[in-house]
Amino acid sequence: LVVVTAEASINMYQTSVSVTSRSKYLENHDNYRILVERIREEDPDFYRFEKFSRVTKNDGTMIGYPTASLFSSTANADLSAFFKKLGCESSTNAYSITGGTPLIDALFSVKYGIYSEKPEDTTLRTAVGEQDGIWLYQNNYTLPVGFYVDSDFESRWNLETGNPADVQNSLSDALGAEQVLELVMDTGTEGSDLTFTPKTGGEYYAYVGNKKIEKVTATTWKGTKTFTNVDRGYLLELGYCAAGEMVTLTAEDSNEEMWADVYHFSENGLGSVAAKLSAHPWKLTSWTDTSLEGSISCDQEGWLFTTIPYDTGWKVLVDGTEQETEKILDSFVSIRLTPGPHTVAMKYTPNGLIPGAVVSAVSAMCLALIAAGGYFLRRYRDETDER
Repeated sequence: LVVVTAEASINMYQTSVSVTSRSKYLENHDNYRILVERIREEDPDFYRFEKFSRVTKNDGTMIGYPTASLFSSTANADLSAFFKKLGCESSTNAYSITGGTPLIDALFSVKYGIYSEKPEDTTLRTAVGEQDGIWLYQNNYTLPVGFYVDSDFESRWNLETGNPADVQNSLSDALGAEQVLELVMDTGTEGSDLTFTPKTGGEYYAYVGNKKIEKVTATTWKGTKTFTNVDRGYLLELGYCAAGEMVTLTAEDSNEEMWADVYHFSENGLGSVAAKLSAHPWKLTSWTDTSLEGSISCDQEGWLFTTIPYDTGWKVLVDGTEQETEKILDSFVSIRLTPGPHTVAMKYTPNGLIPGAVVSAVSAMCLALIAAGGYFLRRYRDETDER
């Protein structure tokens, strides 16, 4: 018993997840809701939010805003794999925008970001609200939820490079646009530390190639930031790094040599990609939680690419005629388009909803009949006994 107790105690100390108080967990929720409700009144279009100081990957569900991040036991495995290829954190039962660059925000229609600390002002985003120290910023490059791409777009975008920065640059190449992530050549490695000094101020990212490293601390001119689960292969968001100010990445709790690629994000590249993908947008005229409708026009045959996760429950009408949905990039709903203007409507009905409702209704009727039969049987027996 003593051995079992000792082993359980040691295991709990080494592997247990830390907890927090309920008040800390719910801190600033009212401020988040106020900012979200305020901007949704001012801007009624379709878009998503992201919160950059997350408590969970389900902050959107908890606070009440549409988001690209999710934690669920039924999370779409294909979507998790896609997020990981882009450099975002994902696992078997979750995926999130953590590690995402402004290109990923744009691709997933993340128009607004919520920050618990005021970020550095750049031309990538604009402050649009503040509530008791919580900041709301608008991303200046946001794509619609759907847009036209060429017929061979999927084959041109290489998702299998093994490096998420190369995957994002491959998207640029597939569109004939400027690349978005520029490799920083002047880095120095000494043991568990990697250092570099930005020549240009801007947003910087790091990709740690050594999968034995699980925890990294970044030291910049603004202070320190620690990243965990680094072995999941997501890009480390170093934030705005000032020109001439040294940045140090340190592998924590590890004797492994620090090996990482560092990238500077190019706003010119993002603008080039956004211009290509927004040339033929799907302009929504109405939407609900289970339906969307809008118009799109294209000059040649291609695809309506949406960032809506693929599911066979989606029914699509193109110009009033039902059309089969396709799965693009193994992740999203897409629809084949012919040249010209089109009206595209999508409606979602979960698979098994109608059969399940019928089974439930029949079961309820059977239960009612059994209950009624039991009642009348007991009554008959009581009357018989009285005789």
